Amino acid sequence: MKSRNISKSLTFKGMVLSAALAASLSLPAAAVTVVADLDGDGIANAVDPDVDGDGLRNGNDPNVDGGIVRSGPLAGTYVGDHLLNNDPAELDIDDDGLADDADAELDIDGDGKADDSKAEKDIDGDGILDDSDSEADIDGDGRFDDSAAELDIDGDGKLDNAADELDIDGDGRKDDSSSEADIDGDGLDDDSADEADIDGDGLEDDDSKELDIDGDGLADDSIDEKDIDGDGLEDDSKKELDIDGDGLADDDLEELDIDGDGLDDDDIAELDIDGDGLADDSAKEKDIDGDELADDDKNELDIDGDGLEDGDLAEDDIDGDGILDPSDDDADGDGLIRAKDSDDDGDGLADDVDTDDDSDGIDDTEAVAST
Repeated sequence: MKSRNISKSLTFKGMVLSAALAASLSLPAAAVTVVADLDGDGIANAVDPDVDGDGLRNGNDPNVDGGIVRSGPLAGTYVGDHLLNNDPAELDIDDDGLADDADAELDIDGDGKADDSKAEKDIDGDGILDDSDSEADIDGDGRFDDSAAELDIDGDGKLDNAADELDIDGDGRKDDSSSEADIDGDGLDDDSADEADIDGDGLEDDDSKELDIDGDGLADDSIDEKDIDGDGLEDDSKKELDIDGDGLADDDLEELDIDGDGLDDDDIAELDIDGDGLADDSAKEKDIDGDELADDDKNELDIDGDGLEDGDLAEDDIDGDGILDPSDDDADGDGLIRAKDSDDDGDGLADDVDTDDDSDGIDDTEAVAST
């Protein structure tokens, strides 16, 4: 990771040379360094806590590089631009010569706090805290953070969906940390029902086009993606009760899309309910709904995690594949057809001792008698 140590020990009083002075001294061109000093106070913009000398420190100035100088040789003079920090045309907020979206720009508003530091609460220095509901543009580049056009929310030069972008909103907390409750820094908790776009890429989390909910560079249906919503809890953990982070518990009757891929769990086209990269009908898929209870565990009462127990009369599709159990030759989704499956309903009881082989809630002896 690039170093973010920002030194303020270096001052340039008396060191700013005019071109005329340099010429009079007959200094070679290579020896002349032009240091930007907007307010003429002898302190280079790169380390000046008040770049425009207007009395407002950079971190609290809505226009860091534009204002009326209050003291010094330029007192009473308006210096700099008339662009607010969040103006799309403002490409260098602190006038340090580094574009705000450059990799080398470690302190966008020039307040002396590294942008990825926990101490930096307002990256663009517009007076609105980065995690505030009203902060719609964290890096002040004029692009809304939840806009599809905003590819770098914190303005650190790393694309939000890049594998090496570990802190999308630049708040100093890693996106996959359990302490990071708001990945895109929009003021909405990631597991809130109101948070429709966890990574702030402009695609709603349940959109079929949203292939990376937490913006970590790993496709949600990839075997390598162990934490779809980026909350620090692995998807197959017993503690992970909301895999896609939409605010609905995975076993809630209203949760129709556990992995948040835009496909209802009982849709025939939904081949991977928990989004773990293993097809639900694969012999390798031992936990269809991703609740860390094996599908053939006697304690697993709801294989597809739809909120209906497998033995409930209302549960007519145990594995949630969209095929009703009477017509499904692999009702429990274990990859074995009935003729080769010793446990048709996947309840952990062998069919020869299970009094309800198909988990339809009707005792097999009663079913035989009725026929």
